[in-house]
Amino acid sequence: MSNFKRDRHIMSQKREAGAAVVVTGAAGGIGGGIAKRLLADGWSVVATDIDSDKLAQFAAEVQDKRLITARLDVARSEDVRAVAASLQEREVSIAGLVNGAGLLQDVGPFMAMDETAQRRIWDVNYFGAVACTREFGALIIAGGGGSIVNITSINELRVLPLHAYGPTKVALGSLTTLTAGEFGAAGVRVNSIAPGFTLTPILRDKIAAGKRDVGAIEHATAMGRLVEIEEIASVASFLMSDDASAVSGSSIPVDAGWLATSYWMNFGDLLRSS
Repeated sequence: MSNFKRDRHIMSQKREAGAAVVVTGAAGGIGGGIAKRLLADGWSVVATDIDSDKLAQFAAEVQDKRLITARLDVARSEDVRAVAASLQEREVSIAGLVNGAGLLQDVGPFMAMDETAQRRIWDVNYFGAVACTREFGALIIAGGGGSIVNITSINELRVLPLHAYGPTKVALGSLTTLTAGEFGAAGVRVNSIAPGFTLTPILRDKIAAGKRDVGAIEHATAMGRLVEIEEIASVASFLMSDDASAVSGSSIPVDAGWLATSYWMNFGDLLRSS
C-alpha cells in the first residue's frame, strides 16, 4: 500500500486549526487581492512585500487579526530564511504559499535590454520563488502537507515581447511541474495561475498614460474584456482548497480567453465576422 498522503480534506482541516498561507507581493494588485480573498475564506495570512509602507497601508485597509505582515525581499535568500525562521519561532503553522512577488518589464527590443535590470527580474520572479518554495515549502511539508500556488503569466504559454519577464515566467511554470512531481509524496500540491491582461493598478496607470490599447486587448479576447483581480483571487482560493484536492502540476490561464482567441486573429478575424 502506498505511503502517499490520501487525505482529501487536509486544507479545510488546517484552515479550521488556524494555519496560515504565506503570500509574497501582497502589497501589489494581484497579491493583495489573493491575500484578501484568503482572509475572507477563513485563512490566516502572512502577507509579505518589499515595500514596507504599502504593506502597512494594506494591513490598515484590511484590519484583520488573522493577518501577519513581514517585509521581505524575495531576491535575498537570507531574508526568506529569516522570515521562515521567525514564523517557526512564533509557532505559526504554514499550510500554503502563494508566490506572487514579481517585477514587470516594459516592451522593448532585445538589443536594448539592460543586463542589470534583466538579472534583477530573474532574481525576483524566478530565484525569489525558488527561495520561498524551499524555505516556506519546508514548513508546509513539516506540517503534513498543503498547497503552493505560483503566479506566472500568459507569457508562460505564449511569446510576448518581454525578453526578461517572459522567460522568468516560463521557468516558473517549469518549476511548478518539477516541484509538483517531487512534493506530491509529502502531501503538497503545486500549481500555477497564468493571468492575462488584468486590471491591476499598474495596468490602469499604463492605460491612463496611453501605453496600452484597451480596445485592442479586449478585441483579442474571447470574452471581449480584461480580467479583474478578484477573478485571479478566486482561482487561487480554489487551488488553496479541498475542492482542488486532486489538482497538482497544472497551469490555469485566467485570461478571458485571450490565449484561445489570439489564434483566430491569424484567419482574418473570422471569429468576429458574424
